[in-house]
Amino acid sequence: MEVKDGQVRARRLAQYLLGVRLAFAGGRGARIRVLLSALAVGLGVAVLLLVAAIPGMEQHRNERLYSQYDTFYGSSTAAPTDHSLLIGDASTVFQGQTIRGRVVQPDGPDAPLPPGVARYPLPGQMAVSPALKSLLSRSGSALLRERLPYPVSGTIGQAGLLGPGQLSFVLGSKQLSLSTGAVRIDQYGHYYPGKPLTPELLLLCLVGFVVMLAPVAVFLGAAARFGGEQRDRRLAALRLCGADRRMTARIAAGESLAGAGLGLVVGVLLFLLGRQLMQSVTVQGVSFFAQDVSPQPAPAALVLVLVPLLAVGATLLAMRGVSVDPLGVVRRGGGRRRRVWWRTPAPVAGLAVLLRVVRDPEGLQQNQGAALAGLGTVLLLAGVASLLPWLVGAVTRRAGGGLLSWQLAVRRLEFGGASTGAVGGIVVAVAGAIALQTLFTGVAAGYDPPPLPPGAVGAPGAGYQAQVTIPGGAATIAGQAASFRAGPDVRAAIGFTQVELTGPGGAVADLVIADCTTLRTFAVLPHCADGEFFATRAAAGGGTSGFSPGQGVGFGVTATGGSGPAWRLPVRTIPVSARADPLAGSYDPPEAEFLATPGAVPAGLLRDQGSTVYVDYDQSRPDALDQLRTTAALISPMATVIVPGQVTVDHNFSVVSRALVIGAALTLLLIAASLLVGLLEQLRERRRALAVLHAFGTARRVVALSVLWQNVLPMALGLLLAVVGGLALGGVLLHLAQLPVAFDWGAIGLMTGLGALSVLVVTALSLPPLMRLMRPGGLRYE
Repeated sequence: MEVKDGQVRARRLAQYLLGVRLAFAGGRGARIRVLLSALAVGLGVAVLLLVAAIPGMEQHRNERLYSQYDTFYGSSTAAPTDHSLLIGDASTVFQGQTIRGRVVQPDGPDAPLPPGVARYPLPGQMAVSPALKSLLSRSGSALLRERLPYPVSGTIGQAGLLGPGQLSFVLGSKQLSLSTGAVRIDQYGHYYPGKPLTPELLLLCLVGFVVMLAPVAVFLGAAARFGGEQRDRRLAALRLCGADRRMTARIAAGESLAGAGLGLVVGVLLFLLGRQLMQSVTVQGVSFFAQDVSPQPAPAALVLVLVPLLAVGATLLAMRGVSVDPLGVVRRGGGRRRRVWWRTPAPVAGLAVLLRVVRDPEGLQQNQGAALAGLGTVLLLAGVASLLPWLVGAVTRRAGGGLLSWQLAVRRLEFGGASTGAVGGIVVAVAGAIALQTLFTGVAAGYDPPPLPPGAVGAPGAGYQAQVTIPGGAATIAGQAASFRAGPDVRAAIGFTQVELTGPGGAVADLVIADCTTLRTFAVLPHCADGEFFATRAAAGGGTSGFSPGQGVGFGVTATGGSGPAWRLPVRTIPVSARADPLAGSYDPPEAEFLATPGAVPAGLLRDQGSTVYVDYDQSRPDALDQLRTTAALISPMATVIVPGQVTVDHNFSVVSRALVIGAALTLLLIAASLLVGLLEQLRERRRALAVLHAFGTARRVVALSVLWQNVLPMALGLLLAVVGGLALGGVLLHLAQLPVAFDWGAIGLMTGLGALSVLVVTALSLPPLMRLMRPGGLRYE
């Protein structure tokens, strides 16, 4: 019995291998069909391999990110050693692009080198990343060259960059100190445990993953059925030679297996080529090195196994609707009504599964809840796609007369037209994109900055539009403010130093040090001269703050959080009245209890203090903010510019949103390429019918319009299904994430339009081959 079973399996394997042989030995047409199928399968395999590489890409990026954690873990009190260095943050922004900058000063010969840097740059010189070097050389980067006027002495290597597109520099210095904002470190890189994804972001990642992979599965299944008409003739000949129906089905599956096998090779080659090209592409500041894009072994092996199985399964399923006889092939789908009863359980089951997860949203962070959410999304999207053939069949049965091109398209769709299957991928992609955009809009609303209150910085009526903090700049504050006032597009600038005073019993008070003109913006001064000291009415004579003239206080705060150097308040203190909202609603205005001119404070105490400059500039000028940042960087590379609307973006949300943008772009490219390959294959299979139509007098314009209608009708019906299914899925996902249900109709219209545009563009690209196929040479028959 075991021998017989082995013989049966051997015969079945031989039948599959015969199909593989026929795919390559069936003439020029068969080889073209295999190549087209391999190209379509290869596109899908390349995307799947890229998905399999995502965990490795994230791991490599995190490792590089850990190596860049330096100033966050530095010490502002540690003593210098031969193994330590001083480092300061000099990051800046130019034309919306973040540039990572570090100022370094080694304490000894054994100080660790920054990652990717072969040697420390000399004071006043810098090492730059290749991307920053390219940016500095561009014609529109004059302000950046002015901001970073240092000679380039080296290049930052791959070990010190997140990706080839990262903008980064390391500046050498000999003027750093702990008092000017630098910190001391003895090593680079610290592991930082990332914050876990919130349930909303986890759901967003899960839906995005499903939405981007669903069209790949649809196109792989469609590609496995390419070349049906020519294959049918070969199968009919095999039936004439004595093969039964099961044998012919296996031979047909073997032909599809040949295309799938070759597609695996094409997919691997496309993946290797694509990851090399990825080095030159940066999307929203994210880029990757080619060697970082390596598929994980287990998912990659799964792809290599599942793709051929999918090709075989799709062909065997398609052969169930075909009757292969010795005299020809009859497709049962031609005049038979498509039934809807077996198509509805999938979307209904998908909604039921998602609603089950809605009742327990906390379970989303567990494996079971995440799996159910993914399963529900897959079922709903697959159900929407399965409804398209039934809807197209229902419409074409009721379509009456009309233009000749319309009648040709309707009859082609009614009797087994393949456009429905090709547009099915569009339906899945658009429905998933609408649901994903709906969920993304709801999640993003929670990360938007709160609206600006009236009078706040950036709001109408705000006095100053930017705040610049300069470490260790208290001694030269007057010159700093003058530098900003001299800049273009600047209307006003005031500078001051704010210091926290510590009194007996832990009492604290704020002291503002500035020239007389600036102090008058904080209080009503009866008179002012350098060397005078003022106190508001609440602080004068003891008041509510617990300070009195001549009292000893701590000047500032040390790095460890204790009181700063001892200082005695001036005995001659002039009481004044503080102004309400002295900086006209600007960002983080100080509430000073004491005011002092520079002459009232010992110069030694000011040496270690930072300064603050408020700037009112013309925001309507395109380069005004970059000019402001350039002025600040020339004063101190470690100066920080805070502007309206600059809020700290959640790292996880930023990563997820960028990944979705990259994935959406790849999915769109896959859709367009696969549609074009599929349509060209259909036209090649119909070349004889097209040539016959033209030979009987049918105008080329009529045939071209029929091809257009044949794609437009399924597209319109498919997009209708996609909008309905996408809105339903998006609403359920918002409920699942416990977010208010709201739809971005502009984005929904844009995605629907892109889906329609992709079909129209592909149709337009197929017109030149269509014209060639209608030549009289297409009537040849062997």
